[in-house]
Amino acid sequence: MWMRTVPPPPFRIRKEAGFTLIEIFIAMVLLAIGLLGTAALTTGVVRGNVQSRNLTTATAIAQTCFEENRRVGYANAGTVPAGGTNDCSGSSTVTLGGVSFTRVLAIDASVSNIKTLTVTVSWSEGAIGTKSITLKTVMAAS
Repeated sequence: MWMRTVPPPPFRIRKEAGFTLIEIFIAMVLLAIGLLGTAALTTGVVRGNVQSRNLTTATAIAQTCFEENRRVGYANAGTVPAGGTNDCSGSSTVTLGGVSFTRVLAIDASVSNIKTLTVTVSWSEGAIGTKSITLKTVMAAS
C-alpha cells in the first residue's frame, strides 16, 4: 500500500518570550506623556509658591506700615513728626527677596476724629504682570 507522507511545514511557529518593537514604542510614548505632565505640574507648583511668597511679603510690608503709623499716633499718622521718624509716609519702594515692592499710603480723614489708612503694595512678577494688594485700617482719636 502506498502511503503518502505530508511534508513538514516550511517554518514552525515558535512561542518566543519578549516584547515587540511596537509594544516598546507605545510604552515609551505613555512614559513620555506621564513625565511631561509631571513637569508641567512641577512648574505650576513652583510658580504658585513664588506668587504666595510675594503676596505674604506684600502683606507684611503693609502691616509694618500700619504698625509704624500706630506707633506715631493719630495726630502724626502719615507724616513725619517733628524730631521723630515715620518709616511709612507717602510712597516708597521696599526690596525684599530680590523683588521690588512699591508701597503707597493714603489717608482719608473725611470723618471727624477718624482716619482711614489705606496701604497699596504692588510688585511685578515678570511675565505674569503686575500684582497688588490693598489693606485698610481705621485709627480713631483718643
